Amino acid sequence: MALKIRRAVDEDLDVFVSFAVALSRFNRAHHADECKYDDDRTVFDAIAKSSREFFESRDDASLILIAESETIPVGYAVGKILIQDPRADNGTGRYGLIDDLFVMEEARGLGLGKKFMEELHTWFTQNDIHRIKLHAYAWNKAAIAIYERNGFTPYVISLEKFI
Repeated sequence: MALKIRRAVDEDLDVFVSFAVALSRFNRAHHADECKYDDDRTVFDAIAKSSREFFESRDDASLILIAESETIPVGYAVGKILIQDPRADNGTGRYGLIDDLFVMEEARGLGLGKKFMEELHTWFTQNDIHRIKLHAYAWNKAAIAIYERNGFTPYVISLEKFI
């Protein structure tokens, strides 16, 4: 099986949007009880809209990667270069954010998460970024394991309560 990761091109717009919605579906399926008061269609439409806008306005401070298996798209990742709010306790200045990383179920376990992490790390390094952040749901043990194997460690815990 030929696996490849490449930068997104204009023709990837619909693939990118569909992956962003698929990631949202995946996340919501794993915490659906907590989201029982939300309307899925409203959420997915908003994700599609914001993803389309992001893709169409991407610039040198953003990187969209597409994973392919035998030329069929099977995943994506998004990296962004941002500026930390100067009031931040955990460091200021420019930093990298791995905003999304998603691999279709049929392509999981093939090392694409690691390949995405390597490509994003290289891009951040080339852009003189020395701190990279990402967010993961506590239930997503597989993603957390990939991130930890790539040198990420927890630095904040976010808690919430539904009433």
